Order: sequence, then C-alpha cells, then structure tokens
Amino acid sequence: MKGIYDLVVYYIIQVHMTKKERVLKAIQHKEPDRIPKGELYIDPGLSNKLLGKEYPLDYFNLQRDLEVRKLLCIDIINLGEWPSEEIGIDENGNKRFRSIYGEEYIFNGKSKHIVKPPFGDIEDANRYAVPDIKKCTGKIIEEYVSNTDMFVMAQIGGPISMINEMLGMEDYLVYCMTNVNEIISIGEKIMEYEIAKAKLFIDKKADAILIADDMAFNSGTLFHPDLMRKVAFPFYTQAIKEIKKYKDVSVFLHSDGNIMKVMDDIVESGFDGLQSLQPSAGMDIAKIKKCYGDVLCLMGNIDLDYIMTFASPAEVEETVKKTIDIAAPGGGFILSTCNILVDIIPPENALCMYRTGHEYGVYKGI
Repeated sequence: MKGIYDLVVYYIIQVHMTKKERVLKAIQHKEPDRIPKGELYIDPGLSNKLLGKEYPLDYFNLQRDLEVRKLLCIDIINLGEWPSEEIGIDENGNKRFRSIYGEEYIFNGKSKHIVKPPFGDIEDANRYAVPDIKKCTGKIIEEYVSNTDMFVMAQIGGPISMINEMLGMEDYLVYCMTNVNEIISIGEKIMEYEIAKAKLFIDKKADAILIADDMAFNSGTLFHPDLMRKVAFPFYTQAIKEIKKYKDVSVFLHSDGNIMKVMDDIVESGFDGLQSLQPSAGMDIAKIKKCYGDVLCLMGNIDLDYIMTFASPAEVEETVKKTIDIAAPGGGFILSTCNILVDIIPPENALCMYRTGHEYGVYKGI
C-alpha cells in the first residue's frame, strides 16, 4: 500500500498536470493523469456548429480554433503553412494559384484541381528546384504558441503526398513505376524544403513535428513495400535524423489506409508516434498496441466512415470506451479520430466523443 505522502504527491501531480506534460507523458509511454486528446484539424463549419457562432471559415482562425478546443477539452493543436500565390482567374471565374511547390491549380474554397504541373515532362525532373524556404514564415506557429497552453504539433509534408499533389494521383502512381529515379530526385528536393520548414517551426517553439504522408489505400500501401522503401522510407529516416539532430522533439507520421505491411519500416525510420490507425482500413488497434505500443505512441482509431458520421451518441460512447480500454493501458495513446473532425459529423457526436474521452479516460494509479 502506498503511503499517504505518495498519494498526496500523486494527487497534486494529477491535478496540476499541464496539457504539454500530459501529451509528453503519453509519448514517453507513461500514464499521465488522463488520456491526451487532439485532432489534426477541426473543420471550421463544425467548429461554428459546436460553438453556436459564425466565425470566419478561414483555414485557421485563432479565436475559433482555441475556443472549440477548449469546449472539447483538447490538449493538442496541429498547425501548418502552405504558401501559395494568386496568379489570375480562369475562363470560368475560378481563382488560379501557384503553390510553393510549383504546380498551378484552381480552388473553389473546398476542392483543388491541378491545371499545370511544375514541369512539362517527368524527364525534366532534374531541373526542378528546391522550394524557397524564405517564403515560409512560421508566423502561424508563433501566433498560436503565444496564445495557448496546448501542445503544438507542426505539420510538414512527405515525399508521397507532396509529389502526388504536384503531379496528380494518376501521373504520380504511373511515374513511380516508370520513372522511379526522377521521382526520387524530386523527393530529395521536396524533403530538403520540408526539413528546413520543420526546423523553422521548431525555432517558433513547436513541441513536435508531424509528417503527413498518405501512403495507402484501404486495401494496402500504394505500392509494394519494396518500392515504398525507395520512394518514401529513406526520406523519413533522413528527415527524422536531421530534425532530431536540430532539436530532440517527437516526430509523428500521419497516413490513412492500411499500412500494416510497413509498420516495421515505420518503426525503423525512427518515428515516435503514428496518427490515423483507420479502423475501416483494417488497422486493428488491439494488434497494433500489442506489437508496436511499446515503441510508437498511437493516436487515432475512432472511425469516421460510420461511427462519428452516422452512429448515435450511444454508439460513439461505446466505441470510445472500448478503444480506450484497448489502447490506453501503460500510456502511449492519444484519443482522436482517424483523420480530422469533418463538417458532416453531427455536433452531438463530436461532443460525445470528447466528453467520454475526458470523463472515462482517467488513469487510476501510479
């Protein structure tokens, strides 16, 4: 039996644990006072419904973003910066932009459509220049760090998603099979920029880095794991090595889909955590916790295909409790959906998920 002094110390620690301390405990595979909670993003429309207010629908809005996370008792906020410049209007009146990566696209507020890739032919890949880090300011990180006590995660891109967005999914998939050397060459330049961006975000006091790189369909990875080990994993290893050499912060990976066949590669790359764990894609949280829960902090696994979007609050509550029971023991778990809180989620389901996580997700001992 623990002495009264130990219990008093435990009570004080639990009551006064900050959001940052709570998240760091989980990443260290230790049990904090309660399970940390967080989303990679909360859709502005859903935020307004939850708050009963009409904040601007800008991608980031400080007051809205902090207020909705306070309502949901969230510990983490994820932020990023993707510079683009408006370059004109197309024949249909759509605004045309050029991203920092070089592709030109039209955007209607919800959907992006590439109209011109950054180079004319894949054979010209060697002429592709590293994006200009000077166009990235880090001000969004600085602003939120200065105005919140949440754990600030800063998002950068990866060699799959960024090139995919530059070229379009169809061309990207084809070129990875027919022009792998060119894809690797572009990846090297993209990741030079992304690593520089991570360092900038760290300078602005980000607490961790998230590499967002969707590498899989629901049925498995985009390519055979052997090809993934050419076009993706060497870049993750390099990025993590350089980021941690700059400052020893945690680095998480986000990828939707079924990534079970490359879980060992993810661990070997050096990631500290993994976000998504999409259950509808076969990501079994019990199996993952058993096999990788001692080396990866697991974040996510609350289903968006049905539970959060179509189920009743009672079903949401049951799912959250079951997920906590499986993934939380021993620490190393952060509650979130398997992607983001999208606008089609009924507000009552979002409230139920986070209320249940806050009330049920309390650790009982030390």
